[in-house]
Amino acid sequence: MEHASVHEVFSSIQGEGPWIGQRHIFVRFAGCDIRCRYCDTQIAQKECEDAGLQFCSVQLMPGSNKRELAPTPVLSPALTKYCKRLIIPGPSHPVISLTGGEPLLQAPFLVDWLPTVHGTFSIYLETSGIHPDAMKSMQDLVDVVSVDFKLPSATGLRPFWTEHEKFLQATRGKTLFVKVVVTADTVKDDIRSSARIIAGFDPSTTLVIQPAGGSLAPESTMLVDFQDEALGIIEDVRVIPQAHKTLNVP
Repeated sequence: MEHASVHEVFSSIQGEGPWIGQRHIFVRFAGCDIRCRYCDTQIAQKECEDAGLQFCSVQLMPGSNKRELAPTPVLSPALTKYCKRLIIPGPSHPVISLTGGEPLLQAPFLVDWLPTVHGTFSIYLETSGIHPDAMKSMQDLVDVVSVDFKLPSATGLRPFWTEHEKFLQATRGKTLFVKVVVTADTVKDDIRSSARIIAGFDPSTTLVIQPAGGSLAPESTMLVDFQDEALGIIEDVRVIPQAHKTLNVP
């Protein structure tokens, strides 16, 4: 596939997970097949065509507040150009973060595009972890996978435990971590289920507990209890909030 539905392209600080603080070039794909009630990128839930959007927002250079509007769907050569102009000169190895929305909904595009940029960039995939077949098609094309387990008590959706279990198997051999967003409504059973799936895959896999913000935020005592619960099952459990919101960066 030669084009993809892209909402925005920009350079910023990675605000989530173990790679927090690292500089990434974010390619935010439009379109998502689930609706989590804590979603903070609702504007990217629909594909651009479905939302009636004809343009995506593209940062002109790293560190700049200036952006241009570019046609979307975006052709692969244009997306490569947008990413390359956000490389910071120097010895660091640039990282592209594939985010959304849900990037794996556009796996056919990624399978074609990523081999053309993988030598220049490291590829960091952020995904809901419910599309194992799409992940298999990209197994050799990404370097780090952030798997966002969807806890039913937090999302307000049905459980995706079977999909998550299959997805982890599709990532075997990759560098990855699992993230769970927790709210004031999150229950320990969901934490236990997540940890048990990880334990059955690889108990050394890092689990990141990420508290939701605003009116959905859990009490601090809940975070400690959730961490205690998971640490009784797997080895590495970390509580990491969204740093980019504290830093007030995109």
